[in-house]
Amino acid sequence: MLEGYDIIYFAPDTWEGLWRTRHQLMSMFARKNRVLFVEGRISLRKTMRGLRQGVLRLSDLRRPSVRKVMNNLFVFRYPLWAPISGHFPLRQLTASVRRQYLRYVLRKLGFSQPIVWLHRPSMVDLIDDIPSPRLLLYHVVDEYTTYGNVTPERHRRIEALEKEMAARVDGLIVVSKRLYESKRQPNPNTYLIPNGANFQVYSAALSDPWAPEELRAIPQPRLGYIGLISSKIDLEMLRDLAAAHPEWSLVFLGDARVANQLETWEALIALPNVHYLKQVKGSQVPYYVKGFDVGLMPYVQNRHADYISPMKLYDYLAAGVPVASLDFPAAREFGQHIHLARGPADFAQAVREALSDNSPERFRARRELAAQHSWEARIEQISEVIETLLASKGDGRR
Repeated sequence: MLEGYDIIYFAPDTWEGLWRTRHQLMSMFARKNRVLFVEGRISLRKTMRGLRQGVLRLSDLRRPSVRKVMNNLFVFRYPLWAPISGHFPLRQLTASVRRQYLRYVLRKLGFSQPIVWLHRPSMVDLIDDIPSPRLLLYHVVDEYTTYGNVTPERHRRIEALEKEMAARVDGLIVVSKRLYESKRQPNPNTYLIPNGANFQVYSAALSDPWAPEELRAIPQPRLGYIGLISSKIDLEMLRDLAAAHPEWSLVFLGDARVANQLETWEALIALPNVHYLKQVKGSQVPYYVKGFDVGLMPYVQNRHADYISPMKLYDYLAAGVPVASLDFPAAREFGQHIHLARGPADFAQAVREALSDNSPERFRARRELAAQHSWEARIEQISEVIETLLASKGDGRR
């Protein structure tokens, strides 16, 4: 593993949010490096809405800007009274405030010549906020132009930002083959490293007899889904599936952001065999997943799904759970180990096949596959990429 460096990770969200690739990587790199996880910038509109809705409180405006969450890992929150604003001169003023706060924290922590990790194309302006970066990395986990709310104007803006980002960073890490194909031309230092399995954590959960009481109360068979619940998953298909199969229990863990499909979501969770468990802590998720009879990957089959590498796939496999999925490229790569449906009409059959795929031999095969794709293995791959990029700049291992 990479060792002895200072790392700054610019994230789009908070440390306490859904446990994603960035949380996994930074918590592991912090074992031998110092990490500053910079939470996402918040807009003026979101700040005001958060205060009105009670999601934010006035006391949040006075929260300490930096906190230690584990050994060698610090989390920085920009001052909420200096949000992003789209209007001159407020935008420039608040950007300057945020920059000075961040640089103050870097001096306070003693960070020097850090490796800078950027998560979205809109963060390209943050490159200038870091004095003397040792290395600039862009970690691409999505094709942002495929998001459902992207207008033609926004599409062009994202493409322009990505072009600028690719030109300024030393290298890119992408999580899927389709992303690799689309990103490698602007920057030849592009590396394909998919997401991984939290194998050791799931191994510990499997060896622990404890099971959550609220899950044990749900009848089997349990068809489970973990992760963000949004327009990226086929809620209509799931509603129809649950209605047609009252003998199956559907279990959802994760944040629901379904404003554009609220009616469908409410109809889904109103069904008696559908269970939305929204207060599950990230550390407890493996104990729920091991209690699933099938893990679901019901991604809408569109351009967005062509580019993704879902963490949940690896987590299901690490728990030894059979997987039923709609067909998309990343799932197809594991086709012999998961049950693919060509479309929504075939999904119930994929679930039936997964339910019967529960022998001890198949359980072990899924676990063995997950072990090959562990986060420990991914960390070594990423470390090798970083060392290669540093060496190309004449800055090898210290």
